Amino acid sequence: MSVAPGHDTVSVAPGKDAASVAPGKDAVSVAPGKDTAGGARSVPPGADAERFDAVVIGAGAGGLTVAFGLARIGKRVALVEGGAIGGDCTNVGCIPSKTLLDLAARLRASGLEPGGAAWATAAADALAEVRRRRDALRAHETAQLDREPNLTLLRGRARLTADGHVEVDATDGGSRRLRSPRVVLATGARALRIDLPGLPPELVWTNHEVFEAGAPPAHLAVLGGGPIGVEMATAFARLGSRVTLVEALPRLLAGSEPEASAVVEAALRRLGVDVRVGVRAVGFEAERSRLLLAPTEPDGGADDEPVTGVDRVLMALGRRPAVDGLTDAPGGLEALGIRVGRQGIVTDAAHRTRRRGVYAIGDVGERAKFTHAANAQGRRLVRHLTLPWLPLVREGDYPAVTFAEPEVAQIGPPLAALRRAVHPDAIVSHRVDLADLDRGLTSGLREGFVLLHARRLSGRLLSATVVGPHAGEIVQLLAWAQRRRVSLWQLSRHVVAYPTLSEGIKRAADAFVFATLPALPRELAAYLRTRWRRPPADAPTTVAAGGAR
Repeated sequence: MSVAPGHDTVSVAPGKDAASVAPGKDAVSVAPGKDTAGGARSVPPGADAERFDAVVIGAGAGGLTVAFGLARIGKRVALVEGGAIGGDCTNVGCIPSKTLLDLAARLRASGLEPGGAAWATAAADALAEVRRRRDALRAHETAQLDREPNLTLLRGRARLTADGHVEVDATDGGSRRLRSPRVVLATGARALRIDLPGLPPELVWTNHEVFEAGAPPAHLAVLGGGPIGVEMATAFARLGSRVTLVEALPRLLAGSEPEASAVVEAALRRLGVDVRVGVRAVGFEAERSRLLLAPTEPDGGADDEPVTGVDRVLMALGRRPAVDGLTDAPGGLEALGIRVGRQGIVTDAAHRTRRRGVYAIGDVGERAKFTHAANAQGRRLVRHLTLPWLPLVREGDYPAVTFAEPEVAQIGPPLAALRRAVHPDAIVSHRVDLADLDRGLTSGLREGFVLLHARRLSGRLLSATVVGPHAGEIVQLLAWAQRRRVSLWQLSRHVVAYPTLSEGIKRAADAFVFATLPALPRELAAYLRTRWRRPPADAPTTVAAGGAR
C-alpha cells in the first residue's frame, strides 16, 4: 500500500508497503522518457562525462526516496531506470497484490454463485481493475519525476566502470557517461525460478506474470509457503480457483511464530486450499497436467501425492538481489571492491559499500527486504549524505505483515530466533487471545492473538506478533515500542480506545506486570544471572502454546 511522504530532515518521495515483497528491478530497457519544461528530462547521448551531485540506479521505493530527497534540497541528481517507474512494489508486488486481495474478498462476499458466468465475468473484471489501479499509480509516480527541476531521468541500463564512471546504455540508442562522488545502487531483487522437468514455460508464473492474467486459472499450484505464496493462494482461492499450496518446510510462514503458521494454515484450508507441507515439486507431466511431489525429508510422512489438473504454476520461492549487469568489469562488483554476500551487497551502518562513494539500499542490500525498509534506508542515506557529521541512529528491526486471512504482523524475530540471540531464561512471553477481548466478542472472533516477548524484570519489548483482523495496523504501536526500546511497564500504562483489538497489547503488558510485581526478588536474581550470559548452544526453540510463558 502507498505510504505518504514523510517529513524528516529532508522531503522524500512516497514509499510503498509490501508483506511478502519489496522493490526490485533488472536494468532492462523500456520506453524512453520525454523532455519536460522544468522537470525530469531525458538527456541526448554525448561523449563527455556529465557531472552530477548523485547518481541513483533504480527507481523503486529506495531509489525514488534518495533521488527526490537530494533533488529537493538542491542537489543535481541523475536517476537511471531501465524498467517501469516504481519498481516491483508498484508494478508487480505490493500494490497489485493488495489490490487483488481486497477485490477478491469483495467478490467472495458479493453473493454471486462461484463458477457461474456472472462470477467469471466479475473475477476477470477484478484482475483488470488490479492493472488499472497499478497503471494509474505508476503514471502518478512518473509524473512526479517530471516536476523535479533538479532531477534528470535517464531511461536505460546502468553499469559501474573501473574508472569510477557510470555508463548508461540509453533505451533510445546511444550511451551516456556520468560522473558523481555519490552513486547509490537501488536495483532491488528478482524472483527465483527453478527448473522442473517437463513443466512448459508458458505455464509458469512469478509475481511478474501473475497480475497479467485475464482470468483466474482453474487450478493454480503455488510453490512456496512464504508471504507471497500465502497471499496469492488466498487471493486466487477467493477468486474461485482451485489452489494447491506446496511448501518444502514443515510449516507455512517459517519466519513467523509457529502459532501464527497454524492459524494461517487452518484459514487457508477453510478457503478450500490444499496445503501440502514438507514436500517439494520435482517434475511435471504435461500430458496429464500433473505436478509431481517428493518428501523434503527422506523419512517421508508428508502428502506427496501428485497434484492433478494443474494449469498454472506460480513460483513464490523467494527473491535474489539484482546485481547482475551492474558492471562489465572482469570479476564483477567484487573486482571493484564491492562485496556481495549471499543476501546481497554488503554495506556498513551508513549504507556504504567498500568502494568509496558507492552506496546500496533496499533489496539489493543484505539487511532489509521490505519496501518500507528501502524507503527508511533511503531516508537514512539522504540524512547522512546531507549531514554526515550527525551520528546515525540504530537501524533496528522492521515490521512485517503478511496479508493472509487473518493478517500476520510482527516486529523483531520469532521466539526460536530470539533464543539464539538472548539467553532463554532472560525472556518472558505473554499471549492474549483476541477472542477474550470485548471487541473480539462483539466481532465474533474465534482466532487470533497478541504475543509479546520481553526481557524479564526490565520488560523491554524484544519482539511481538499480532494475528487477526487489521493486524498490520495494530502492530504499528508495537513496532514503535520495540524500536524505541520501550518496556511493558510503560505499555501497561498506555490508554487505548475501548473497545478495540489494540486492547490486547495492553492486556499482555498487564499480564507481565502482574506476573513480575509479586516476584520482584526472584525476577531480579534471574535478571542478574542471565543479563550478560550468552545463550547456550542447545537453547530450546519451541514453547508450549497459549497463556503466559
